[in-house]
Amino acid sequence: MKSKITAFTLATLMTTASFNALAATDAPLVTNPRYDASILVAEAFNKIGKNYESNKSCISTYYKENVKKDNSTISLNEALLDVEKASYFSGKNDKILVKKIRKNNTFNADPILFKLQGGPNNIARLDIIKYSFPGCEFQKMEDLYNFEYGNPISQDGKTFFIVNFNQKQSCEQILYNGKIYIDSESFAIAKIEFSMNLHNREDAYLSFIKGKPSHLKIKVNEAKYVVGYKEYNGKWYYDYSRSDIDLSVKSKKHNIDNKYTITSGMVVTSYNNSDKIENGHPFKSNEILADKSIKGDETLIWELYDELMLLAML
Repeated sequence: MKSKITAFTLATLMTTASFNALAATDAPLVTNPRYDASILVAEAFNKIGKNYESNKSCISTYYKENVKKDNSTISLNEALLDVEKASYFSGKNDKILVKKIRKNNTFNADPILFKLQGGPNNIARLDIIKYSFPGCEFQKMEDLYNFEYGNPISQDGKTFFIVNFNQKQSCEQILYNGKIYIDSESFAIAKIEFSMNLHNREDAYLSFIKGKPSHLKIKVNEAKYVVGYKEYNGKWYYDYSRSDIDLSVKSKKHNIDNKYTITSGMVVTSYNNSDKIENGHPFKSNEILADKSIKGDETLIWELYDELMLLAML
């Protein structure tokens, strides 16, 4: 009988190819502001109302989740979604409708069954502009994190300030280390990369695992995330997000000693004129995409969507 694990790509946290590689060229003619990096970060969040769309909007996206055991895929699910993005200034969550699904779980003969609960909803919640700074509310950033400047870079005619952040001190909750890309002209946050601070946190698996059998020992080796935004007509919009979780799973009882990698990501394929999504299957935060019974479309070339994903995540 299989041991069942329900894995979250995110727990309490909650591109297009044109913006695919911010690590481009240094910007030697641009210098960092003279004031402290924490002030720049605070200013970036203060300007959310100016830099990001205030109304709700609708987008179409491609979503992919992949579970690997020692580099061999044991579960792969893809979906085309319509997402109703709630206003950045409302307390409402984004709504997700599943349009098409392609699943490939036939090769899952593994003794441990991983299922990703929440899937697209969790990835959508990586939108830090809508939800929260990693591990805390915006108002508590300076209490929990240190901020310092990196070297500015240039990309596609824009210059971005780089601000690195790391956890100030140990605390009960698990925090993060990362890097923020801030547009030098508008002070909009264009991208943020962050990873879970796992130092002395053997309990980190509790953030991801639900229903762990007692005989299993689970260690989180790495948990990293990225979210990017795209500028259009003076406003910035959510563009993509991704989560990568690396786990070690051991059990003396069943002679298990393996590594599992859980990767999930979402990229925008189009921005729609409508402000309301109608056709599709609603996807709730407690649902599992692999368990959804929705037909795919044999005429779709899924590999093209996957290529878009790869380009976005470079």
